[in-house]
Amino acid sequence: MNGYEHYKLAEKYAGMAHSAYDSADMAAIAQVHATLALAAATADANNFKRDLYAGNGEELPEKTARRTSFAEKSSAAANDFI
Repeated sequence: MNGYEHYKLAEKYAGMAHSAYDSADMAAIAQVHATLALAAATADANNFKRDLYAGNGEELPEKTARRTSFAEKSSAAANDFI
């Protein structure tokens, strides 16, 4: 079970805890799944992100260009000032 599946189960059990007879049990189960989802996300954030997009039927966005370095920013600012 991946992080996204744990997250969905946590949502499901949290909703059931609101209206269930044994709401404390459902809330505990929801909390366990939420903790496992967090652990999965922390352990492998890239796979979690890919699974999250796949679970929503979307594709990963393309990587953006890296930020410019401090030296490049300083050089550009100096040229703008002159």
